Amino acid sequence: MRRRRSLMSVTPAAWAAPVRGRFVGRFLLAVFLAAWAGLPVPAAEAVTGVEVIQRAQAKLSRCRTLTAGFEKRFYWAALDRTTVHHGRLYLRRPDRFRVEVDDGNLVVADGQAIWVYNRRNAQVVVNPYEGEVKSPWEVLVEYQDSHVPGAMEETRLGNRPCYLLTLVPRDDDAGVVQTRVWVGRRDSLLLQVEQRDVNDDVTTYLLKDQRVNASLDDRVFRFVSPDGTEVIDRRGSAGGSE
Repeated sequence: MRRRRSLMSVTPAAWAAPVRGRFVGRFLLAVFLAAWAGLPVPAAEAVTGVEVIQRAQAKLSRCRTLTAGFEKRFYWAALDRTTVHHGRLYLRRPDRFRVEVDDGNLVVADGQAIWVYNRRNAQVVVNPYEGEVKSPWEVLVEYQDSHVPGAMEETRLGNRPCYLLTLVPRDDDAGVVQTRVWVGRRDSLLLQVEQRDVNDDVTTYLLKDQRVNASLDDRVFRFVSPDGTEVIDRRGSAGGSE
């Protein structure tokens, strides 16, 4: 049976590369969706990694929208080189999202299709939403099943006290060796995620300015092709944005 691709496969690095037959990478949406973990945790309460994930899932079930800024740092071990991108994420339950990157690349889901725009190539690839990828809500709900919580410690990220969790993927073919997440100790908001792959490349996402249940206009989740954009439509007869 064909495995559905995860929204984690849509990464800023993939947007900046020539369009291929499938998405590249494995982690983006799981990172941002974890930012919905806003359930307060009493400071004196001892919690486990499993409990932190469960509380994130419980909070997610009550959230309607999320906006967050992000910084992505990618360390390429073979070249000992680091690249940095900034952007912003918008999510609205159950099936709409928008990811803007500072290089002009963009990913938009309008509930029917996912539009992946590459400004440098003046090209947008349109994929069907249903059946092609897991929805944002599925990613976090299944997160506990796809990772094994390991060590957890109390630490600080900047001046914020937080929990540092180490997660190991259950799937040996995932390509990800280890994931570490920093979660605010007082508000349980996700602060940072670090992912190391089999090549020792390290991808780090720093989240900031998370806002839950803000009003988001429908226009946020519509993609309008700039003049001269090549459209590669893989939806068949399905409809979507124009």
